[in-house]
Amino acid sequence: MKTSTAEPFIAAVRGVFSQMFGLEATASPERTGDGTEDHEWGVSGILGLAGAAQGIVAIRLPLDMVDALLKASGVEYSSEQDRAATAAGLVGEIINIIAGNAITAFPDLDLDISPPVVVKGQNHQISWPKIAPVMAVRFSTTAGDFELGLCFNA
Repeated sequence: MKTSTAEPFIAAVRGVFSQMFGLEATASPERTGDGTEDHEWGVSGILGLAGAAQGIVAIRLPLDMVDALLKASGVEYSSEQDRAATAAGLVGEIINIIAGNAITAFPDLDLDISPPVVVKGQNHQISWPKIAPVMAVRFSTTAGDFELGLCFNA
C-alpha cells in the first residue's frame, strides 16, 4: 500500500486522539501482512469503505485502554453492563470519525462508510478482504498502545 494512501488515515488517528482525549498518538512505521497474525488487542472497531474503491479500516485496542479513554472523555456509567455498552459505542465512534475524516482525502473516489462493528475477545480475527495488502500502524500514547489496520484498494 502506498504511503500516500495510508497517510490520511494516520493523520485522522492523530487528530481524533488529540481532539477527543488530549493524547498525542505517535505512529510506528507501517507494516504489511495478511491480517492473520496473533495480536494483543482485546477490542476492534471495524468499518467498510465502498465506492470507486473498497476496503476495511479498523482500530484495535486493549480493553484497559478503552476504559482509560472513557475516563478521559468524562463519560460516566452506572453499571458494568452500561460500561460495556458505552465502551463498545466509544470504539465504534472513534473508528467512524477516523474513517470519515480520512476519506475526505479521496474526493474522486466518492467513498461511503458502513456503520461500525465492534468485536471483542483476546486474539479475535478480522476477515480481511483479499483486495489489497493489510497495512498496520502501531500507535503509542500515554494511555497505552493501539493499532490502526487498513486494507484499501485506492
